[in-house]
Amino acid sequence: MLPSSVAEVGREYAGLVEENVVEALGLLDQALRRGRRSPDAWRDAVQSIGDRLLSLQVLIASMADAYLNDVLDVQGADPDSEAEVVPAAFADVADGGGSWLQSLVYAPNSVRAPGVDWRTKFDFIAKSIVKGGLNDTGRSSVQSGMQGRPACRYYVRMLVGKSCARCAILAGRKYKSATAFRRHKRCDCKHIPGTEAIDDWSVDANRYFDSLSAEEQDEVFGTAGAGAIRLGANPAQVVNAESGVYVAQSYGYDVLATTTGTTVRGTAGQRLADEGLQRVPGDRYRSATTPRLLPDEIFLQAERLGWSREEILRQLKRFAYVL
Repeated sequence: MLPSSVAEVGREYAGLVEENVVEALGLLDQALRRGRRSPDAWRDAVQSIGDRLLSLQVLIASMADAYLNDVLDVQGADPDSEAEVVPAAFADVADGGGSWLQSLVYAPNSVRAPGVDWRTKFDFIAKSIVKGGLNDTGRSSVQSGMQGRPACRYYVRMLVGKSCARCAILAGRKYKSATAFRRHKRCDCKHIPGTEAIDDWSVDANRYFDSLSAEEQDEVFGTAGAGAIRLGANPAQVVNAESGVYVAQSYGYDVLATTTGTTVRGTAGQRLADEGLQRVPGDRYRSATTPRLLPDEIFLQAERLGWSREEILRQLKRFAYVL
């Protein structure tokens, strides 16, 4: 876990960023009320708040150096920098390139389709652009400032509020300072810059899971995923299994399976080794021939075949979701 002093500085910085995000979303709500009538009305509405949105973006970028100084200082590290962040350089810059405001202006183009409740979708997309853009600005300005500080060797990921399952299992991991910050749209996780002395700041995903209500667990991890974790499955195994998904034949049905962890180096691959291994041309390691079912499919099969709780646990262990 993060040292309390470091966590306090990180939460204070996250709070300052959030204050500006909240103001920006308030401005956006005003624009949405005026601009839903037509693309022209929306363009004019965005123009009326554009200068303030850009000033909020610059303001967030201007916090980076002070935050870096504070978070290094509480770690007893030298905060001296060989370069300073230029806040104005982040104005109207979208993550991945392009104009941030232009993306906002053209948001209606992505939702006009027959049979689509375009107003609800339009609101979501516009808010995603603003919220995601401002949080991206905070992360990119902090990571840029890290490069000018010799003491900044690494960073870890800090959760803010109720985070998604993917963020929960990545939280607290140690990355080199120049490693890109992996995030999804609307992600609000923050960098915690650290020195060579970073030890173990990892977040216990089980503890995070237990801190949520049952409804929140289902929302964040999915109903089947949360059910598997409540039965003892490892949250990281459940979440990582969502990558490498494909359709396979099992129990006479098309099922969702995953290639994640199925080589002889992976836990699932080792558990399934007795059921058969094969080497796919071009792959370095042999993989299990048995499709590794996703937790969703295990519970679906349990309903179809009337599995007991003991059998469900056996299958979760078989596919390495429970160890």
